[in-house]
Formats: sequence, structure tokens, C-alpha cells
Amino acid sequence: MLDDLGALDLADPHLHARYNIPPTAPIYVVTEGLERATGELRRGVRTARWGLLPRFAKDLSFSAKTFNARRESLVEKPSFRGSLERYRALVPMNGYFEWQAGTHGKVPHFIHGRDTPLLYAAGLVSWWKNPADPEATWLLSATIITKAAEGHLKHIHSRMPVFLDPNGRETWLSLDSFSSGAEAHAWVGGTEGKLASAALEAYPVGREVGSAANEGPHLLERQSPTPT
Repeated sequence: MLDDLGALDLADPHLHARYNIPPTAPIYVVTEGLERATGELRRGVRTARWGLLPRFAKDLSFSAKTFNARRESLVEKPSFRGSLERYRALVPMNGYFEWQAGTHGKVPHFIHGRDTPLLYAAGLVSWWKNPADPEATWLLSATIITKAAEGHLKHIHSRMPVFLDPNGRETWLSLDSFSSGAEAHAWVGGTEGKLASAALEAYPVGREVGSAANEGPHLLERQSPTPT
């Protein structure tokens, strides 16, 4: 990840790999910004709370409802539009879980890249400080941008992350790409720089993924298809 994007490792060294990450948990994000002390442009891998906290959020509980952001309405939502111009990010992942509804109940699937071990979703970040705590430090928070599911993934769930191809990653991350939040919104809503759904594969996994208390690589083991 660091080699692909030229990013410095600025993440929490105590954050370990997880296989079943729930909203509000810490995740990795890649950001680009100007260092206050030097004015130099720096790209880094950081740790962020999954669930965006805009400046006006009163407490941490706000992030429980902002872990995903629908790309169709980004500029309409006060929680997200403030980050579009300068606080864009990439959210790296090996894949994600989604549940398919059926007559025999919901079946979880693991969705991942067919030919790449790492996917990059378009995201937004925000720095937040608890207004109720004068001693609070700044906390980085993030959201994953989603779109209507496409191709063979539509039968599993109606939404999916906006995954970016190599050119799209550079465009979305660079501070020089867009002159306004509206321009960034228009770009992320198009097809340029996006990873095609054909580059993704889905297979059924066990229902253990339904509880965030369950962890480990066994959660990614392929299960026999369940009738839907």
C-alpha cells in the first residue's frame, strides 16, 4: 500500500489486522495534505474512526450513522459536503461483507478483487475535537462513499463502495484535482477512474460474520451456496 501510493506510514502502530470490522472501529485511510509546520505536501496512511464526525457533531455517537455516504447526495448532506474539496481519502481493504436476502434468510458474502489483494474505496475524512472536553485532542474520522450496486453484485445487495482504479486513486487523493467540492462530487459520480464490478468476485461465507465479536481468517472461508 505504501509503495503503490508513495505514502508515509503515520498509522497507529498498535492497530492490528482485523477480519470483521464494525462501524466506529479504527480503520486505515490514506490522505494527502499540507503540513502546518513546513507547508509541505505529505501523503500518509493514518488511523481513523470509521464513521465521519463533522465539526458540528456533539459527541462520538454521531459517527454510528455516518460510516457510509451515498455519492448521489454528498453535496446535500452537511455531514459530508464540507470534506469534498480538501478532505478526500482512500480506504484500503482486502474486501467487504454484504448480506443477500432470500427466502431462507440472509446469506453473508465476502466481496473482493479477482486479481488484486487490495481494493481502494473513495472516502472522506474529517478532523473532530470533542466540544465537551477542553483537553480533547483532534480525532480523525472517515466515511466510505457508496453507489448503486452494479453488474453481478446487484443480486447480493443494492449498494456497494465506490472502488477506484490506479488513475482514479491519484485523482481522488490529489489536492490539485478539483477546484471545488461540487467538482469533486461530479467526478466521483461518473465512471472515469472507477473500478469495474467485473473486477470483483463474491462468494458465500459463514454467518459468524454477523457478530463483530467474531474474528479471524476463518471468517473468509468459502461456504457451500445456500438456496435463496
